[in-house]
Amino acid sequence: MTSLRRSTLSVGAVFFVNGFVFSNWIPRINEVRDRLGVSNSGLGLALLGGGLGGFLGSLMVARIVALVRTRTVVLVASLMMAVLVPLVAVVPNAAVLLLLLTLLGFNDVQNDVAFNAQGVMVQTRIGRPVMQRLHGTWSLGMVAGGGTGWLASAADVDLGVHLVAAAVFMVVVVLLAVPGLLGEDDPPEPSAGHDGGATTGIAVRFAVAIGAMGFGLALLEGMPNDWSSVVLTDVFEAGRLKGAGTSVFAAAMLLGRLTGDHVSAAIGSRRMFTIGTWLCVGGSMVLAVAPVTALAFVAYAMWGLGVSVLFPQLYEIAARLPGVPAARGLGAMTFGQRLGFLSSAVVVGFLADLTNFRVTLFAVAAAAALLVLGARTRTR
Repeated sequence: MTSLRRSTLSVGAVFFVNGFVFSNWIPRINEVRDRLGVSNSGLGLALLGGGLGGFLGSLMVARIVALVRTRTVVLVASLMMAVLVPLVAVVPNAAVLLLLLTLLGFNDVQNDVAFNAQGVMVQTRIGRPVMQRLHGTWSLGMVAGGGTGWLASAADVDLGVHLVAAAVFMVVVVLLAVPGLLGEDDPPEPSAGHDGGATTGIAVRFAVAIGAMGFGLALLEGMPNDWSSVVLTDVFEAGRLKGAGTSVFAAAMLLGRLTGDHVSAAIGSRRMFTIGTWLCVGGSMVLAVAPVTALAFVAYAMWGLGVSVLFPQLYEIAARLPGVPAARGLGAMTFGQRLGFLSSAVVVGFLADLTNFRVTLFAVAAAAALLVLGARTRTR
């Protein structure tokens, strides 16, 4: 096996295991809510921790990556995630859950930027697109993890035992994959002949637009992940199927990412981006009016297919800003992204208590889509 092929497989393994462990506890969020005895608003405040930690982490990630390189960041952040995730099962109250998720969010953004930077560097070296497929392996991890979480929930497996097993799997995969990652990070891309002031101005303009797009896409991707089990329980009374929404959403994301390169070649990346954004809104609309659980799953499939192709494009753009290190460009994007995740949990929780989940998910999805498409025009 060539070293470049090994690096590609290693980056893919890190993408996979990150999605796998992250999604294992999502189908069981409602169990954590019920054990702690909190309302939807209280759960939303606790889930705020993930976005808060990611927001704080995005302010520091460029410096951290510059100091210790992306490969080291992937190793340390992955091992920390394996330690922190099982603690979800034993938190005594919502305040401690908030703190734990804040630590997880801070840690996750370091890992996210590091392994995406590795992916862009591998793509540059092999000379053909791989980012959609790398994100596809993350989605495959989400499918596997969501399915594992759903089955564990349906079988009444103790949450602590379940999450410890997932964490051990992560440690094994990461220790096998990290030696194959690229050891040296690439320098910034050349600034294409612009003077320093012009280059800085262009970089700032694109960074603001990418940050706004990251914010909107975080809302579109975060809502199904955070709230699917709660919506299927409270709105559709789905019983043992309550955890299946995450798996349906993630499976549609996987399909979209595995075929995204072909679709982009056929209709163009910009058109694919626009269609994907509105498909998310269409999914939220179906969810808002669905009378039965089966249609709710159709809605999650539409939503997942639409959102699947959006973030891979955004990561690649952010990592290739002229004259800007990949970690800094990705940091600007993840700043907006994590602010979106930070806002999503609270906004959805409070609006759901004020109105209902059907109205809330559609309204927030439509607003986020308008923001994303508006910011997209600023990247031309």
